[in-house]
Amino acid sequence: MIQLIFLIAVEMSVYEVEGVVVTATRYPVELKDVALATLVIDRAEIEAQKPLNLSEALQYNAGIEINDYGTPGSISSLAVRGIQSNGVLVLLNGHPLNWITTGMADLNSININTIEQIEIVKGPVSSLYGANGLGGVINIITSKDYKKPEIQIRATPSTINFHKPLQTKEIFINAGLSFKKTSLGITNAYNSSNGFRSNSDFIGNHLRGQLCYKQDKFQIRSSLTYDNRDYGLPGPVPLIDSIHTVPPFGDSTATSLFDRENDRIILGDIAFNWHLLKNLHWENNLYADRRLIQFHTTTYLGWLGDTVTEDYDYLVYTFGLNTMLRTDIVGFEFVSGIDVHYDTLKTARNSKQTGDTTWHASSYNIGGWLELKKDVNKSFILNPSLRLDRNSNYGNFLSPQVGIVKPLMSNLWVKLSIGRAFRAPTFNDLYWPVSGNPNLKPEHGWAYEMRFEYAPLYNLSGALSLFMRNVKDRIFWLPSENGMWQPQNVNYISIKGLDVEIHTKMNRLIDLSLEGTLLNARQRNSEVVYADTIETIIKEIERDAAFTPKYSISSKITFNLSDKFTLNLAETYVARKVNYYPNYDDAPNVSMDIKKLDGYFLLNGCIQKELFKYLSLTIGIKNFFATEYATQFGNSMGDRDYPMPGRQYFIQLVGQIK
Repeated sequence: MIQLIFLIAVEMSVYEVEGVVVTATRYPVELKDVALATLVIDRAEIEAQKPLNLSEALQYNAGIEINDYGTPGSISSLAVRGIQSNGVLVLLNGHPLNWITTGMADLNSININTIEQIEIVKGPVSSLYGANGLGGVINIITSKDYKKPEIQIRATPSTINFHKPLQTKEIFINAGLSFKKTSLGITNAYNSSNGFRSNSDFIGNHLRGQLCYKQDKFQIRSSLTYDNRDYGLPGPVPLIDSIHTVPPFGDSTATSLFDRENDRIILGDIAFNWHLLKNLHWENNLYADRRLIQFHTTTYLGWLGDTVTEDYDYLVYTFGLNTMLRTDIVGFEFVSGIDVHYDTLKTARNSKQTGDTTWHASSYNIGGWLELKKDVNKSFILNPSLRLDRNSNYGNFLSPQVGIVKPLMSNLWVKLSIGRAFRAPTFNDLYWPVSGNPNLKPEHGWAYEMRFEYAPLYNLSGALSLFMRNVKDRIFWLPSENGMWQPQNVNYISIKGLDVEIHTKMNRLIDLSLEGTLLNARQRNSEVVYADTIETIIKEIERDAAFTPKYSISSKITFNLSDKFTLNLAETYVARKVNYYPNYDDAPNVSMDIKKLDGYFLLNGCIQKELFKYLSLTIGIKNFFATEYATQFGNSMGDRDYPMPGRQYFIQLVGQIK
């Protein structure tokens, strides 16, 4: 009876029981020994579904919600179990990508074709990684060991309009070679799109080189990445009716025909790993970023009805060092490490009408952490960790965590974890000219999880996760004592939920997975309820959490029709979510309007055929039923949000020689 219950209501892929991951513990460990909910997406799974971007590759996994602005090149981010994107740490080969200005990372900045593996930890990770580990961590691994020379070329045109078959196109080239103990690799990708709305065109170039040198006890790996993207920012779709007219700088599909962004990003990494003794490993990683983000011709109407044009430049430098020692002492896996990073920001606003403004900010962070792993009498695994961060902005923060893995049977495990995590205030919160608040504290909270993993058969496995978490001192902009709006630590959120996933290889022909998440998220926010020239009244009000769907469910199925011919289908349903907008129509009384984004169902499918030994063809459709939906709210109650593309057709031709 117990086996039948778990067979119906459990999750997790076969490789999740047998695989080895690094992200959950910062050193290689078997997945069955990891207490936190952790999943792996390998290159084979990515190839099966043929996602056009990283967001699509992630959206079918329990606990993961994608938020996308819908136009080519625009920001795409993810939430994990109700924790929004600025509380989820995103790494590229261990290199942090979260922006110091907003706290979030842009998934669209990573080309899907470069990815070898994705590791996702759905739980607090501040005890190992420090800031922004409230919801979890996602590590995108692009590093590849070339055993022999190889080259791959991909061409992927796509469109939502058959009259414009090359509406969007990508050319991707990857080459690598190996000689003796050294391997070299280079990747180049060119993307362009005419867009699906006015001012939504996009052009981008990605170039990455890597070098790896290996000996028996020593390894050095380095990489250098350059990205250049230029794209339009159409804004939300405006509401146009008998009352609302076309925006002064937009049209029927775009709020703005002039706003644009150009991103130029350089990422550099070099890692040294030594196997000093039989049971002593020393790992070091140096990284540096240069990110220049330019917002061009931001145009709006000024107070006097005049046209105001502004340009914003954000120049960010980041330098970081990670060093870690790992050893085995009397049956204990013992890991200790130090992380150091320094961030600096230079911002300029240029405007002939309002004048120029510049502001600079910088910070440093030092974090030291310890982690133990002990198999206690071969009965259960104990895995505590502790980290102390010292930041020049907000001082000290202590992040403890403990995990327990207990085998109940040879194919059944129960996992318990409890941990404290935090999200650091962003530079925008701390230093925005005039209204920034340098006295902010980190958002922080505790997370608890009980997880069952079950693998009754070699071709069937799964898990059920029950979790709770809370976040205090959430940062929100409110009027301060002097009447000026400033970010303050005033809000609170509580989240309870469960994840369910099932993965099975029914037979030689069919692979099937089913995943779902149920969330009960409640926010307790401070809201303005009365405001006049003399007095402002703020009350604490509890509501359903904004931006958080109550449930989602997805499935993936692969039909292996022959050795060289497959059919892949992927479906997902995401429930509706809400957002809140203050209403001053009855001033001085202030109420809160509720805006809803409807739930949506998506079906994607593709067929893949190997034409020749070195050539394969994929034909597919995204959003088969042309569902009209949005994942991002607009700027007001009155606009029509950020619509996602309709039915999209694509072809991918891949040639490779290994």
